[in-house]
Amino acid sequence: MTASLASQAPSPSDYIAHHLQQFSAPPGTTTVAGQHAAFFLWDFEPLILAAILFAVLVVCAALSERRALFRLERSMNFGQRLYVWWSCAWRQWLASLLLLIAGVIAYHFLTARTAVPLAHWTAALNQPRPAGTSSAWLVALDALSGVALNMMPALAAILLYVLLSLPLAGYMVRSGLVAHALPAPARLGLWHATLLGWTTWAWSIPGSLAIAGVAAPFPHHVSTACRLALLVLWSMYIVLPRQLRRMTRLAPAGG
Repeated sequence: MTASLASQAPSPSDYIAHHLQQFSAPPGTTTVAGQHAAFFLWDFEPLILAAILFAVLVVCAALSERRALFRLERSMNFGQRLYVWWSCAWRQWLASLLLLIAGVIAYHFLTARTAVPLAHWTAALNQPRPAGTSSAWLVALDALSGVALNMMPALAAILLYVLLSLPLAGYMVRSGLVAHALPAPARLGLWHATLLGWTTWAWSIPGSLAIAGVAAPFPHHVSTACRLALLVLWSMYIVLPRQLRRMTRLAPAGG
């Protein structure tokens, strides 16, 4: 009896494929070969969002430039592009990791320092109102105020991390490009570093969304390798030319 039940139990791959089919695509989109489901269940929502974001960026860039958007000023082969990308990427990753560690420490410190004042503030908001002044919208407002106060340290930490990440990414990209004697300003101010970081993030986000949607149907190890390879290619042929174009614009201004 136990062997019969075990033989009827679906394999993990069949189970995952079955539920992915239910939540990601209408029935009939999978074909079963043997005991495994062969399927390509594209999640079209991130793909559509990525296409819209990419189209907006291309249109905005095309309005200010009258040349190819993703052409490098200096000819580079695949190996040279990969080397330049890696010089920028490892600096960004290391700086982001250090900033994340500092952010986590600051968050715990901020939480410990603000826990008592926020608790008193929340208690004051939750005090019963005089008779005749309570209403549904006041109750809802009190509840939302309490949630917002409890989330304030986390929201502040996330906002601060994002604001610091943009100029930090700009400085790290400039450092990587300078290491390869590519055009760069002698000095990079905070605003220009923020613009360079924004360029990096803005052109990276559509690629990350599209690649996540494309790689989702594959097994985990295949999906991870696919995402890594596609992200590197996207960074080399889409993000890197835009970074260099931004640096070329800033080079005369930076002296």
